Amino acid sequence: MQQIIRFLVEHPEIVEKLQNGTVSLIGLSELEGKAVIKAFSESIHPLRYWM
Repeated sequence: MQQIIRFLVEHPEIVEKLQNGTVSLIGLSELEGKAVIKAFSESIHPLRYWM
């Protein structure tokens, strides 16, 4: 999970695609994927959400 979050922090364009539904997260459940998208949507510092 931390590697995915780190990747998304380094590639914010992917977060936008996740939010638009044009890409998906492989290896996470649907619930986990929604939580990641929510964290990035609501937080300026998404890594703090997971710590």
